[in-house]
Amino acid sequence: MRDRTITIYAATNLPPMLIGAVRDLRAVWAAEELKLPYHLHWLDAQNGEHRADWFRAFNPFQKFPAIDDGGTALFESGAIVAYLADKARRLIPPPGALERTQHDQWIYAAVNTIEPSVFDLFVLGMMPPDMPGLAERRERSMQQAKERLGALDRVFHSRAYTTGDDFAAADIVMAHVLTFGRDESLFDGLDMVKDYLRRCTARPAYQRALAIQTAGKPANAA
Repeated sequence: MRDRTITIYAATNLPPMLIGAVRDLRAVWAAEELKLPYHLHWLDAQNGEHRADWFRAFNPFQKFPAIDDGGTALFESGAIVAYLADKARRLIPPPGALERTQHDQWIYAAVNTIEPSVFDLFVLGMMPPDMPGLAERRERSMQQAKERLGALDRVFHSRAYTTGDDFAAADIVMAHVLTFGRDESLFDGLDMVKDYLRRCTARPAYQRALAIQTAGKPANAA
């Protein structure tokens, strides 16, 4: 693929509790990790700029993230991370290889198996404590999250990252999913998961992506 600047559609004007949680961070982290040239097109989340009709061309669900790479439009963070890794030809096996299928299963596991209950706990943590049914729903989500994170913890007893001993594109998605776990009790007894998350979020590219999302839209930026 020829070099060109990728546009990443990202959220700005975020409530403080959502800093680090919006999934466009995965796209920015991947671009930073892979050293791909990109431009951020900021959309004011609280004022609903991502609900504009024109944005449907990039994401029919009008959510974050979306990218435009010279006319190639993509949405869904896992697909975007894999696309960017393919573009850079780094951190991902080539399409069609068995190793690629084994890699991609970890992206699917992150968003389909781990994320639902962990993200539900994140959302419940922002709810009023007297909300009817809150305790019961939290208990169900905590039980499911701990069960699935326990399985992940056992995986990390035999390897450092999702696909082996080297950081891969799938780890961008998996590690960001784990950052939804703002309640430290979620990780009690899961030392391998905690160590994995610390390794991933200590990476300079993650730290740059988090700083970008925290700062939001600079003056005079699109």
